[in-house]
Amino acid sequence: MANIIVIPFKEEAKAIDALHKIKELDVYGDITLYEHMMIRKTDNNQYEVLNNKTDGSGWRTLSGMAIGGLAGALAGPIGFAIGLYTGTVAGAIWDVNHFDFENDFIKKVNNKMTVDTIAIIAEVAEDSPVFIDEALKSTSSEIIRSQAELEYDDYIDEQIEELEEEIEDERQHLKKATADEKTKIKNKITSLKAKRKAKIAELEEKRKSTLKEIKDKTNSRIKKMESQLEGFEHTVANSFTKARKNRLKKRIKRQEEKLYQLHNALGEDIVD
Repeated sequence: MANIIVIPFKEEAKAIDALHKIKELDVYGDITLYEHMMIRKTDNNQYEVLNNKTDGSGWRTLSGMAIGGLAGALAGPIGFAIGLYTGTVAGAIWDVNHFDFENDFIKKVNNKMTVDTIAIIAEVAEDSPVFIDEALKSTSSEIIRSQAELEYDDYIDEQIEELEEEIEDERQHLKKATADEKTKIKNKITSLKAKRKAKIAELEEKRKSTLKEIKDKTNSRIKKMESQLEGFEHTVANSFTKARKNRLKKRIKRQEEKLYQLHNALGEDIVD
């Protein structure tokens, strides 16, 4: 599977220059760049995202909720990495179950969530870290990496791996191709990337469907416990009854917290 890289910067010009160099490596076939985003934290709950179409102008400001929705729209580990950097998915119950990130990676990324820091967050396939490391030697002092594996079922894993192997083969051909062949190979790589992205998006829909089922069951469980609690209100007060009521209240609170996390994971607004 691809690697997730997070590269922090203090200067915008260096960050943009580094992004151009990463894209050049993709064009030359040294790496495969699947998804990327450049983000700057401007305040406690405000972020700027660089418009990928311009790569040099056009930062747009988003709130924490908006950036969380954007991260969710980027199915796969890069969406989670963006959420880690911005703090919009921290603690969501489903994330750690779907993405296998090293604890060291998570800790380093969380430590970079400071105001005014710019970060390139990208999903790349690389035969060796040397290509990106050497290209960015003059612009960045730190590149945070993790092998992020999508923990989907074996059948889907194989499908994604097959697409990635095809992309890797074409990338090797690109290095040896003539000028006339390069355009055809680049178009094929672009098509294969799109297929991979569509497959991951399909899996994201399956994940959301499962989360909605869990959310409905959680809602039902809360209503049942609230009904039990209401029944206790009409019972003669004694220590045993009070203990049962307190226990029910604690259980309801835990379920409400779980429901809140499910709402976040699904990118939904909380409605009282």
